[in-house]
Amino acid sequence: MKRAGLIGLMLMALAGAAQAQPRPPGGGAAGAGGGDQRSPEQLRREVLDRMRALRAFKIVDALKLDEATSGRLFAILSRYDDREMQIAGERHQIMHELRADADAPHPDDARLNADLSRLLVIRNKQRAMEDERIKDVRKVLTPAQQAKLVLLLPRLERDFAHWIHESAGRGDD
Repeated sequence: MKRAGLIGLMLMALAGAAQAQPRPPGGGAAGAGGGDQRSPEQLRREVLDRMRALRAFKIVDALKLDEATSGRLFAILSRYDDREMQIAGERHQIMHELRADADAPHPDDARLNADLSRLLVIRNKQRAMEDERIKDVRKVLTPAQQAKLVLLLPRLERDFAHWIHESAGRGDD
């Protein structure tokens, strides 16, 4: 019963956030008619919050979590979310520089090697953080729940990335 209540609250929060989003009249671009005054950072934060709420709902449902366990689990996951975003930003910047250096008329091997070395460092940093997150999650979940979470999270991340690319009009770039 508690799980059903928790799921209901998550759904209401997700639905409320979706309905609270003002839409420009006539489907035009935001700001064209003075409608949406949110900054790109505010919009990004709102999308992240919605994705986290959807992730929470799917995790609670798939793992059959009670209120206490879900509270402990989401405290752990949220601790790692910001670190993960920081690493993703660093990786994006490195990839941007690598692309520019590789596409230069006369690519500089030293610069490319430096870019590739930085990419390896950031990948190791990401793997270490993921390992640390798994160790923390193991303190909260049963082995069966851990296994389900390990299988579920990558699928959710792929789905979110796909939705973001679609909404940005990039398809499956």
